[in-house]
Parts: sequence; C-alpha cells; structure tokens
Amino acid sequence: MKGIKALLIASGLGIIGYALYRYYKKQIDFVQDFDYIVKGVRVVSVTGDNVILDITARIINNSNVEATVKEMFLDFFINGSKVGNITEVKDVRVRANGYSDFSFRFAFNPKIVLGNLVNIVTLSIGTKDVIFDIQGYVRVESGLIKTTIPFEYSNNLKSIIKK
Repeated sequence: MKGIKALLIASGLGIIGYALYRYYKKQIDFVQDFDYIVKGVRVVSVTGDNVILDITARIINNSNVEATVKEMFLDFFINGSKVGNITEVKDVRVRANGYSDFSFRFAFNPKIVLGNLVNIVTLSIGTKDVIFDIQGYVRVESGLIKTTIPFEYSNNLKSIIKK
C-alpha cells in the first residue's frame, strides 16, 4: 500500500512537472516570436580615423504577449572583418502584436578594414561594394520568462547611400 501511494505521488509530481515545462516552453515560444529590421543607417561623420553611424532598428512582436528587450550585443563586420561591437543595456518595451524603434550609435576606425577613407569611396563607386554585416543577440523577457533571440543583418554601402 505504501508503495502504491509513493508511486501515485511520484506520478502526480511528474505530471505537474511536465505541465509546467510545457507551459513555460509555450511562453518562451511566444516571447521568441520577434522579427526585426534595420530601418536606417545614417552617417553622422566620416574622417580618416573615425566613422560614426546612427543605426535605427525596429523590433516587431508577432505574439500576443508584451515583452521587454533588456540587452543587445551586436558584432559589426565590414567586408567580413570585425570592426567592433555594441552592447546596449536598456529596456525597450514592445507591446503585443506591435513594434518599437530604437537607435544606437556606432563608431569605428575605417583603417582597420580598408586602409583609408579613399578606399571606402573607391569601393562604393567602383564595381566592388562595401558589405556591412551585423550579428549578435537580443535578450528579451516577459514576466518570468527570459530568452535570447539571434540578430543578423546584412547590407551594402551602395543601397544605404541610395536610401
């Protein structure tokens, strides 16, 4: 009799544990239902030693659960070479089935990749182009649920200038 009681208790705890797991897994899936786009890249200044860009991104929440972006970590690449990174720790609330725009400033030394400013102009006007890649992650939370969403963006200088 004691064995059956212990078995029933263990089974009940197992069912409760599985139900909690499924609930939190579903909530995480809701929180991860995000899309993002880079709305614009604006060149603030360009010198031989420093290029400063203002980047505006939009995070789109496709779920019916409001969430908050807590942190972004992004690596920036130009023509495949890493030129720097950004770590933004700020709360950006994204309402359910809505979006939020946010901006961040990024500065880098163009000599790291291209040698000098003349190469940037030459590559963008000539047959080649400068390719910008952004890779990283965004940490999102909603209530007790916390998750990480990968972030990837790629564009070229010619299409940025045309905008």
